[in-house]
Amino acid sequence: MKRRDFIVGAAALATPTLTRAESETKTAKRPLIGILALSASEHDDSEIQAFVEALAQLGYVDGQTATILRSYGNFDVARLAVLAAALAVSSPDVILADTASPIKAARNAAPNIPIVGAAMSYPIEQGLIASFSRPGGNITGVASQVEDMDSKILELMNEIIRDAKSVGLLLNPNATLSELEERDLRAAARKLGIGFEVAEARQPSDIEGAIGKLARDGVSFLAMQPNTLFVGERIRIMELANAAHLPTVSTQATNDLIGAGAFLIYSANYPEPFRRAAVFVDKIIKGARPGDLPVEFPTRLRLAINLKTAKALGITIPQSVLLRADEVIE
Repeated sequence: MKRRDFIVGAAALATPTLTRAESETKTAKRPLIGILALSASEHDDSEIQAFVEALAQLGYVDGQTATILRSYGNFDVARLAVLAAALAVSSPDVILADTASPIKAARNAAPNIPIVGAAMSYPIEQGLIASFSRPGGNITGVASQVEDMDSKILELMNEIIRDAKSVGLLLNPNATLSELEERDLRAAARKLGIGFEVAEARQPSDIEGAIGKLARDGVSFLAMQPNTLFVGERIRIMELANAAHLPTVSTQATNDLIGAGAFLIYSANYPEPFRRAAVFVDKIIKGARPGDLPVEFPTRLRLAINLKTAKALGITIPQSVLLRADEVIE
């Protein structure tokens, strides 16, 4: 692990004729920026790299004008506490945490260090911030969702599968956001007059049975809750769902679900929120308090459709939907 680098100008010590400003510049330290991510590094290249590149554009070049410490939880929530404690010992100027679990781990380990979230879901309900306009405390950043995303994705699927009868939610009841995510999707289904079924999976061994239950329930498609368990098992989930002829949808583009075989994703336009997170980091390093920086919402949403999966499932995507897609996987 790299340690904070201090730049000490030897000339400032040996030459009394240097101005005060020159002396302060030569003794200035590099900003130290911590990254605490839930997933494994090899799965986070595009998002974390986008953050690092945005920092460089703002003048924070790793190893030159800044030091960046990267820590990855490898989908192990318990491990985050250890990683967060190690970051806290290094006393970074600010910590970038991608989702709720790393944000909470960082806050517990370093309650006085500013934290920027790049994909915050339900941050008020989780007690991460006081309000979107004035977060308070040491946390701010970018929200992962905008209002009515659940309704929109159900509308899209209702347009694609015209005789859609119900949506099935693959739910991990142990996940922090399970109740909130079930509540909002259920409300969206009720609003559109679509049936709603739930199948629970608390561990990997439960997943096959849960997807089998939804298939037997006759749901028209499957909505995947984007929690740690399911993201880590995403490839297996897509294989099981597609084998059961259940197109899978999500409002989170976490770790390239569409590339893993998901049918449709309607989400924030990643990795743009990570680029915006770099702007928050810059402001905080320059003296802004995180509690005074309003949380931003995604300004552009991304509709991604997997035609390969659609073909395998025998589903024809209407041209009206394809024309709205930002990304189409052939």
